[in-house]
Amino acid sequence: MADKIYKLSLEQLNDIVSDAVTNAIKKLDNIEIVDDKPKGPATEVKVGEFSEQQYQEAIQTMAKNRGKGDEPKVGIFWYNVTLKQLFGVVTHKRTDYLKPNAGGGLITCSEMHEDVWKKEFRKQKYHGNGIGPFKGEYQMKPRGRVFYSPADDQYIIAVGSWIDDNQDAIEYIINEFDLPREKTIVKKANHWDIGQTWSDI
Repeated sequence: MADKIYKLSLEQLNDIVSDAVTNAIKKLDNIEIVDDKPKGPATEVKVGEFSEQQYQEAIQTMAKNRGKGDEPKVGIFWYNVTLKQLFGVVTHKRTDYLKPNAGGGLITCSEMHEDVWKKEFRKQKYHGNGIGPFKGEYQMKPRGRVFYSPADDQYIIAVGSWIDDNQDAIEYIINEFDLPREKTIVKKANHWDIGQTWSDI
């Protein structure tokens, strides 16, 4: 008797494989399956052209910024202890801000660690086959933020107590954010400790 042949569409096969992988992963400890694919059709974005005036103004603005890539910056980062490198870095030139935008008269970027983590996690999941540093929860990796204090003309690297065993990270942060050493200090606060979230404040 000949073996029975089952016909599957590619879509059916993908569903079977996806279900099998999901069930296998669920049996592992400390794994959470997150279904955060965008729902529904994407809104169509119109494609147009610059007016001549808009184009000239855009070119002039970009020209003013040429050669200023090494200006001191503010922003956020995570630190990979094993690889000895920063990741998930968001930087903005300090001169992009005309006045303090954070408590205590400080300047920093508006991006939040948790939001950047979610975005990068999705990109890694859908475009990087899940391979990359954005695994688990955002607060479970060493992280920090760079502030600027106009009153003191000083840059502040805000980190958690994880820095005590990872002093080498300071050098990477200074280089990544183009911070002037003579105007930079490191301050620890428990908000940036591993495991701390907004709900713990």
